[in-house]
Amino acid sequence: MNDYMRFLEHVVPATVSIRADIPQRHPSARILGTERTGSGAIIDAEGHILTVGYVVMGARTIEVTLPNRQQSPATLVCQDFESGIAVLQTPSRHLPSVPLGHSAPLQEGDKVIIVAATDQTQRLASPGFISALRRFDAYWEYMLDRAILTTAMNPGFGGGPVLDAFGQMVGVLSLNLNSPKEMSLAIPIDLFHQIKESLFTFGQIMGRRPRPWVGIYTDPVEGGVAVVGLIPHAPASRAGIEGKDVILEVDGVEVSGRRELYDQMWKRRAGDELTFTIQRGEEIQEIRVMSVDRAEFYR
Repeated sequence: MNDYMRFLEHVVPATVSIRADIPQRHPSARILGTERTGSGAIIDAEGHILTVGYVVMGARTIEVTLPNRQQSPATLVCQDFESGIAVLQTPSRHLPSVPLGHSAPLQEGDKVIIVAATDQTQRLASPGFISALRRFDAYWEYMLDRAILTTAMNPGFGGGPVLDAFGQMVGVLSLNLNSPKEMSLAIPIDLFHQIKESLFTFGQIMGRRPRPWVGIYTDPVEGGVAVVGLIPHAPASRAGIEGKDVILEVDGVEVSGRRELYDQMWKRRAGDELTFTIQRGEEIQEIRVMSVDRAEFYR
């Protein structure tokens, strides 16, 4: 714990509180609300901040506050819907920053610590261990190939840094899982390393084709994947897919769970038409859905 206290003296000043205001008309407002709070980590002298995407999705204004009460506006540089990471930038310069590490060398049992904002000026830290490094699929068309799951509990708002035993940021805190062995889920920092060069050079993610997105919430059931919700005005709802439909196949390939569903969908690219074979009651039918780029839908 003494080692933790030593590097927390450098990390806490670089952990910001984030307040984002989102227009009521934005598609994310219905689920996530119009006033959101989060945590973030300043990562360089140019004022770039890493956080989790849902905090700032669709934000009209973003304000960040340092523990010393210094406040500054921030702009959304990039939201990567594939990883879930968002990059902000504040005009303030030469701020304290969190050193970035790498997530590839992490192993189960490694010590980690989560730092998060609990309000504008207070920061709390929570130590624990990596309990698993595995695939994680979520109901909103999202999957990580190697998510970081920890016994460390989120001590505040989401989006804060997850640090290794050397005080380096190895992940971005994403979700509270609240099971004894898997209290928190973090996005591996290497997913940021993969895009940062093109992001800082061109202002966008280059060389990666957008995944197709249709706007469904799903849960696995026996024999397929059940649609448990739909995003209004998104491709699936416009095409006629309904809640309680069970997806059996995508483009003629059977899907027995969410991972298989996503793997099959993501073989295509945004803008492609996908054919869903669904069961509705006793009836089996095919529904063709013209996919889109999720970033364009939520722009």
